[in-house]
Amino acid sequence: MPNVIKLGTRNRIIFQAIKFGMIAAVFAVSVSLMSEAKSDEAGDAVMFAKKVVDAGWLSTMSRSPLDEGGVTWTGAASSPPPVEGVTVAIMPCPMAFLVCKFLFDKANDAATAMGWEAFPIDNKGEPATAQKAVDVAINRGAKCVLTLASPSRDISAQIARGKEKGVAFVTGFSDDPREFGGDVGYGLDYGAAGALLGAHVIANGGGKIIVFNAPQLPQLTVRTDGFVDYIEKHGGGSAEVIHVEEFSLVQGAQGLVTKTQALLTRYPKGSFTWVIGPYDEVLRPVLATAAQRDRTEIKGVSFDGEDVAYNSLRTGGQQVATISWGLEWVSWAGIDECNRALNNAEVGVNTDFPIQLTDSSNVPPEGQKYDPGYDFKGHYKGMWDAARK
Repeated sequence: MPNVIKLGTRNRIIFQAIKFGMIAAVFAVSVSLMSEAKSDEAGDAVMFAKKVVDAGWLSTMSRSPLDEGGVTWTGAASSPPPVEGVTVAIMPCPMAFLVCKFLFDKANDAATAMGWEAFPIDNKGEPATAQKAVDVAINRGAKCVLTLASPSRDISAQIARGKEKGVAFVTGFSDDPREFGGDVGYGLDYGAAGALLGAHVIANGGGKIIVFNAPQLPQLTVRTDGFVDYIEKHGGGSAEVIHVEEFSLVQGAQGLVTKTQALLTRYPKGSFTWVIGPYDEVLRPVLATAAQRDRTEIKGVSFDGEDVAYNSLRTGGQQVATISWGLEWVSWAGIDECNRALNNAEVGVNTDFPIQLTDSSNVPPEGQKYDPGYDFKGHYKGMWDAARK
C-alpha cells in the first residue's frame, strides 16, 4: 500500500506540473495574441487616420465620408428674384475675434452683391447685449436678421417679436432658429471637423490629450465633441482624452492663462502631449503659458484657420494644425437664405460647405486665407442675376 501511495503522489506531481505548464503556455499564447490584436488595432487606427488626413489636406465637404476628399457645389440650381430695398442686420460671434469680424465682412460683401444694405450687430458674447441689439435692428427696419456663429436661442423673444413684423431670421454656423420660430438654420458638420483633428493626432503619434471647451456657444461643443468621439471610436488605444476643461468666453485670455497654469501644475511634464481648443485664438494664451513653463512638448490643434494659427504653422510653433473652412462661402449662403425666406421660397438649400485640415504642409502663404478652389461667389451672383431678368 505505501508503494501505491508514493506512486500516486509522484504521478500527481507530474500531472500538476504538466497542467501548470500547459496553463502557462496557454497564458503566454493568449497574452501574445492579445498583444498582437492590440497592435493590429492600433496599426489599423493609424492607417485609417492617415487616409482621413490625406482627404482633409485636399479639402472635403463636411458631410462627405471622412476619407473622401473633393469640393463640390451642394446648393440650389436657381434663385428667387432678389427682394429690393432690403436692409439686413448681421450678427456674428463677438467681433473682437478676427474670425467673427471676417464673417461679417464677407456677409456684407454678399449683401452688396444682392443689392442690399447691411449693418453689424456686435453681441460681445453676452445674450443680454444680443437681445437689445436685435430689438434695435427690428426697430430700425431690418428685413432679415442673419446670425453667424451666434446662437439663436439667445434671441428667442426677439425672433417672436420680429416675425410679427415680417422679419426673416436666418442662422448659420450655430443652432437652428426654427426651434424658436425663425426661418432656417444651415451650416456644416462641426463634428466632422473635430474628427479631422482627431485623425491628425492619431496619425502623428497619438498620446494623452486635454480638451478646452466653451459651452456658452453650442457649436463650439459640437466641434470638440466630434474630436473626442473620433478618438474614442477610432483611436485604437493610441490616444486618450484625460481631461476636459470648460471656460467662459467672457473670462478672456487672462482666464485661460489662470486655468492653464492650474492644469500644468496638476499634469506635470510628460502627462499629456496634446491640447485642443474650440477656436484658434484660445490656443494662443494656452500655448504661450505652456512655453513659459518650459512645456514645449505640448502641441496644439484647433479650428478656424486664423492668422495666429497660420503663423504658428509657418514658423514651427506649438500649434501644429487647424481646421480651415469656407467661412466666406457660409457668409454668402446666409444672404442667399435671407432672400429665399423673404420670398417665401424653399430655404435650407445650402446644405454643405468645405473644410480643410491645415498644417505646415499646406498652410497658405503669408497674407492669404484658405481658398477652397471653387468659385462659389460666381455661382451665387449668376443665380441672382438670372433671377432678376
